[in-house]
Amino acid sequence: MKFTRNKSARLILFTFLLALSVDAQTETLSAIKYTPPAGFAKNAAEHAVVFSVVDQASGKFCFITLYREVASTGTPGKDFSSEWDSRVVKPFGGDAAPKTVTEPDNGWTAVAGGSAIDFNGNKAFALLTVLSGFGKTVSVLGVVNDEAYLPKLQAFVESMNVDKTIAATPSAPVATAAPVLQYDDFGRLLIPLPTRQLTTADLAGQWGQSDGMNTRYVYRDSGNYAGFESLTFKSKMTLTGDGGFYDDFYKIENGKLTKEKTAGSFAVNGRILSIKNRNTAKYVIRGWLELPDMTILEVCGPWFDDDVIPQEIFNNPVQGANLNKKWARKK
Repeated sequence: MKFTRNKSARLILFTFLLALSVDAQTETLSAIKYTPPAGFAKNAAEHAVVFSVVDQASGKFCFITLYREVASTGTPGKDFSSEWDSRVVKPFGGDAAPKTVTEPDNGWTAVAGGSAIDFNGNKAFALLTVLSGFGKTVSVLGVVNDEAYLPKLQAFVESMNVDKTIAATPSAPVATAAPVLQYDDFGRLLIPLPTRQLTTADLAGQWGQSDGMNTRYVYRDSGNYAGFESLTFKSKMTLTGDGGFYDDFYKIENGKLTKEKTAGSFAVNGRILSIKNRNTAKYVIRGWLELPDMTILEVCGPWFDDDVIPQEIFNNPVQGANLNKKWARKK
């Protein structure tokens, strides 16, 4: 895979500006009209929509994320830096200061840049285009590991049309208190309930989970060996501040390796964390602990789709403890 950073950025940037005059749209995300890319799976959240295609045979993939408009800082360069840091650097480890190209057009200013990234353990390339104007900022992120997908990204950007209504000035964010560390009677550190409502921004980053089991079977009457079963799995999940979800999952079951990459969305409602992929998995948040080198999130579940979560899961920390999972995010 070979990418020319400035050439790719200029291509996407040019088509972004060209798109401002396109009117034939089919779907909307707040102030943004767009045409979904053909052949891509779609997962939508309140603040973003994710389109994905993965070739399981070759391992090639393309993820296109359109983010809902946010308030502009008033400077296109600062808008790009802020979006780049939250969309590429923090979740994927992209270059902190990528080379960019900037073009003004009809009241808008577009800034585009790209960088090689580590996408859930896979080498990939991220292309981010940020459009600033009329008090708002709109971002499109493409993550690909093959140049053949660039025309798809280009076509999607060409389909976009953003409303020019001037955005209202947002209110200042409310400061939140840091969680308080807790210990049991033996001096062991506990994972306490969050001291405030967690948000999608709190959960942004890369989380890891691994587990497994080995079972040896014997005949009841003789005690002789009757078989063996083993299962090991590992999941590397990336959550973005606007509700995007990407998962790189593999398992080894009885010596057979299975790998799967998926994309979707997630949301937090009270103590329920919902992850939408092929279906909706619901987890109850039971703990949140920030340490100097990592953050630990403890959840219980999952329950799927319309399953009703028992009230005891929220009230009794012992109830359903066998379903507890600890997800870790390095700092």
